Amino acid sequence: MGNIRPEDYSYYVINIGDDKEDAFKAIIPKFPHVHAYGDNAKELNDGVIAGLELELEELEKAGKNPPPPDRESNFSGKILLRINPEIHEKLYYESLAHKQSLNKYIESRLK
Repeated sequence: MGNIRPEDYSYYVINIGDDKEDAFKAIIPKFPHVHAYGDNAKELNDGVIAGLELELEELEKAGKNPPPPDRESNFSGKILLRINPEIHEKLYYESLAHKQSLNKYIESRLK
């Protein structure tokens, strides 16, 4: 597979469960015909990795190039965000209460 790994591709999670059971489906934009399902996040991620490993191996056997990875180091981790000053102040004091820098606190809230 060269330097490309399944972990280099992004996917979206759709909840397909109901009130009785959890169930999830992964949509992999660069591999729309690869399907993965799971009852929890680990099971779903394992299915995505297995499906992508198989697909990448098949592409390599066929002598075809895989799509470029989604997860390259194109992101610096810096964003500029303009927000209402009152929200800024609230977040600042919440970060102090959690003994975190404002950046770390906002990052934890976004997770």
